[in-house]
Amino acid sequence: MNASFSISVCMAARNGEAFIGQQLASILQQLSAEDEVIVVDDASTDGTRDRICELADPRIRLFVHSETRGVVRTFEEAIRRAGNELIFLSDQDDLWLPGKAAAISRVFAAHPEVTLVVSGVALVDSAGNPLPGGQAPRRRFRPGLMANLIRNQYQGCTMAFRSGIRPEIVPFPYKYDVLHDIWIGVRNHLAHGTTVYIDEALVLYRRHERTVTGRKKLGIRRRLLTRFHLVVALAAYSWRRRARSRVEAGA
Repeated sequence: MNASFSISVCMAARNGEAFIGQQLASILQQLSAEDEVIVVDDASTDGTRDRICELADPRIRLFVHSETRGVVRTFEEAIRRAGNELIFLSDQDDLWLPGKAAAISRVFAAHPEVTLVVSGVALVDSAGNPLPGGQAPRRRFRPGLMANLIRNQYQGCTMAFRSGIRPEIVPFPYKYDVLHDIWIGVRNHLAHGTTVYIDEALVLYRRHERTVTGRKKLGIRRRLLTRFHLVVALAAYSWRRRARSRVEAGA
């Protein structure tokens, strides 16, 4: 039961044959017949698509790029294709813990003002074994722009949001070095959305050498550059919105 919400799970895939089958299985067992999993394959060269097709589940909608477009564009396509009320993001190589979909759906059901929900994670190795000290530490989650300029608190694989905020987050700012998770989180905040952090690990976050979702720790120079790009991208987004509003008002 998912508190009567329909769910779209959006996944960007790229050469993920080693883990994607396990991840999809952990997701599908939590969904109803009306839900969907949208997988956009970013021109994989291994058996990723074979592993997906082997599941033979009609709830999986697979779309394939003929050439690589990158993880941010791939996630955006999946989000644009989502047709249900709640949109969950998923990496190809993690595992959903039992009850994740239900726990997040209950928050949305109990709090109509909430537009975005994120949770904690537990770290595991490539075989799915817990890593020492791998439980996500308890912390005060702060959704605002300034707090996330210091430290990005949004982790894409834990995020779920109402489809109604989609016009506030897409298109993603491709011209800038900005990841989709911090963009979604900050744009939701600036659009006066409400974020809830579930202080519980709902995802087994797999650490391995072939990850494609930008989860390696950034150096200080790259971190400063990405934050600068975020500010510039947000300013450009606001300018375009104001310009469009002026044109529409004068029409």
